[in-house]
Amino acid sequence: MRSSHLWLPTLAVALLCTASVAQQTTTMSGGTAGGISTVTVRVKYQQNHQPAPGLRVDLSSPMGGFAGMRTTDGDGRATFDGVGSGRYQVQVSGPDVETTKSEIFDTGGSQGPYINQNMEVKLKDPANLVTPGPALAVPDAAKKEFTLGSKEMDKQHWEEAKGHFQKAIDAFPKYAEAFNSLGQVNIQLKDGKGAVEAFRSATQIDPTLPQANLYLGQFYYENTQYKDAEPYLARAAADQPKNAQLLTALANVQLQNGQTDLALANARRVSSLSNHKQFAISHLIVAQALTGKGKDDEVAKEYEAYLKEAPDSPLAPRVKDALAKLKTK
Repeated sequence: MRSSHLWLPTLAVALLCTASVAQQTTTMSGGTAGGISTVTVRVKYQQNHQPAPGLRVDLSSPMGGFAGMRTTDGDGRATFDGVGSGRYQVQVSGPDVETTKSEIFDTGGSQGPYINQNMEVKLKDPANLVTPGPALAVPDAAKKEFTLGSKEMDKQHWEEAKGHFQKAIDAFPKYAEAFNSLGQVNIQLKDGKGAVEAFRSATQIDPTLPQANLYLGQFYYENTQYKDAEPYLARAAADQPKNAQLLTALANVQLQNGQTDLALANARRVSSLSNHKQFAISHLIVAQALTGKGKDDEVAKEYEAYLKEAPDSPLAPRVKDALAKLKTK
């Protein structure tokens, strides 16, 4: 019976990659029939509820597609105009605050043309900081170049921004945020190789960077380099435990890598999420993970669940055939 299901992971990869690419195209330059939105972010300090100026605000898709970067003004405000219909998340960061992310939100359609995101950030408590020592303090010269690069990013002057971020890295080779920003700029410059190198350098310094993990996980996934993709997708999924697309991709990668139990656990988590029907293919991952383990009844239930949620899928005829053969055993 196992051989009759070998096509499932391969086709799952193709469909998941298509879904991933489709999500990445919802950027600021690409409005859809759902309309164009203006996203306004207001940031305040958690301690005193005062406006937080001079902080970096990143707007991206949940799978890491970069939509834009702004710096909060004197009122703690950052505005993104011309945002296409899609799903987005805001991240606020700065040298003196804890990096904070918003919930994932939708733009376009019934959401209207104006989206407001109010966020509070927490000032870092120096007593709680854990640093290896003064050698890791970012030099002023590097900070200056990073700030200049961020300003050029605001203006979408990508080449100029790249030059400043590279100078920041030259001044401080352990500058994770500068590598991360360099990766984002390289994406805009259509330099995929440079983006991968920059994000890899960033995660080697700071493995927790969300956008770097998302980009690298997607890059290796789409190039079917599953062993390379797994650690990045695992970190990204841990950071966004309710992201059905990430969990489905992670489960598929783990299945390809022979990590059947992990794949089974993560694929089953998808069905508990609100948008699980968009990732019905997770049922096929569960079915494949259970195949050959004497659990044909459970495999059949997963096939049936898939057909119920995705009856018009190109995979549906093949799944129906596999289900029929299973029931005649």
